[in-house]
Amino acid sequence: MKAARVLSALFGPVPSRRLGRSLGIDVIPPKTCTLDCLYCESGPTTHLSLRREAFIPPDAVLAQVEAFLERHAGSVDALTFSSAGEPTLYEPLGDLIPAIKKRFPTLPLVVLTNGTLLWDPAVRRALLQADRVVPSLDAACAEVFARLNRPHPRLSLDQILEGLEIFRREYAGAYHLEILLVSGINDTPAHLRDLAALVRRIGPDRVELNTVVRPPAVSGIRGLSAKAMAEAAAFFSCPVDVLGAYEARGGQSREEVLEERLVTLVRRRPCPAEEMADALGVSAEAVTRALERLVGQGRLRLQEFDGRQFVVPAQDESEK
Repeated sequence: MKAARVLSALFGPVPSRRLGRSLGIDVIPPKTCTLDCLYCESGPTTHLSLRREAFIPPDAVLAQVEAFLERHAGSVDALTFSSAGEPTLYEPLGDLIPAIKKRFPTLPLVVLTNGTLLWDPAVRRALLQADRVVPSLDAACAEVFARLNRPHPRLSLDQILEGLEIFRREYAGAYHLEILLVSGINDTPAHLRDLAALVRRIGPDRVELNTVVRPPAVSGIRGLSAKAMAEAAAFFSCPVDVLGAYEARGGQSREEVLEERLVTLVRRRPCPAEEMADALGVSAEAVTRALERLVGQGRLRLQEFDGRQFVVPAQDESEK
């Protein structure tokens, strides 16, 4: 697949419930992934693939990171490979991660991955110099995996589990395993017990227990209540972080083109307006005015989900 021209590999900083202000590094064409998860906040996968490619030159990505951090020193808590797709599909990842670490050794570098390619030795090698790697595991059986994660037909759960175990043995950094729970699909006591057994087998440093808190790819998908999440956490014997609401923090941004930053942010992650203001370090009033213009222009739209109002891309913007 030939990727469309990428204007920027960066987005944010975005408000991360686990990392604070995270500068996203996105090296994958939108919606290119190994899975098509029901709950994905980036929308349905349009290119289901296992093929790794150099979608954007690593030197260009490094230059963008350098330019941003020179202009916004102190505004970022972490650098995070994350995208509206699967980051390990980026073939030069093993060159780019050490280059960024050499240039910015004090900033934590995190990779959020669905973990489906860790059976590949080249992918595992590429991740070894990251400070934290967070693979996902939502299913303890093939049936739930097929229903919830809707994988590429050449992927199997056994293959993925093998990769997660091998990577645990090879990787010396912080290994956190994310489990996202969806109401009525993978949250039964029996399934949680099976997931807990797999977690013991894999042996991560921590489990990050997540649920659906943003508009999902498929309507009708719902997250768990705080009480249900706490009950689910009790099934796991290792340390568990139940991911909660992002806590607002102070700060200011010097970004000159607020509207473009807002559009770029929500292409990757739907956000309430107050989170957008805090992530970009601008006033809520400035964000409100910019959103009124963008909604009026048909570039963004508002969507209610679970009692909250999120800003999401208009259809034509989400395809760019």
